[in-house]
Amino acid sequence: MSTIPMLPDDEIPESAQALVARILAREQRVFGATSLSNVWRCQVRHPEYMHANWARSRALMQRGNVPPVTKEMVASAVSMINACEY
Repeated sequence: MSTIPMLPDDEIPESAQALVARILAREQRVFGATSLSNVWRCQVRHPEYMHANWARSRALMQRGNVPPVTKEMVASAVSMINACEY
């Protein structure tokens, strides 16, 4: 159960819309996603925070020689080992 209310597409703040489109395009290209993932959707209430996390994601997860899918699998495995509830 989500503790952070997710905004529907038609309520995404204008200051986050361009970034949402960029994130969704990447998720479609890399992962075959058809909608914005919840990890990003919960951040659209605070566009500055979302922009900062996108910059962090670009630096850590989207660049380098290791494929992004492999990085995501490692991150998921670490979350499972740590019993994260997300």
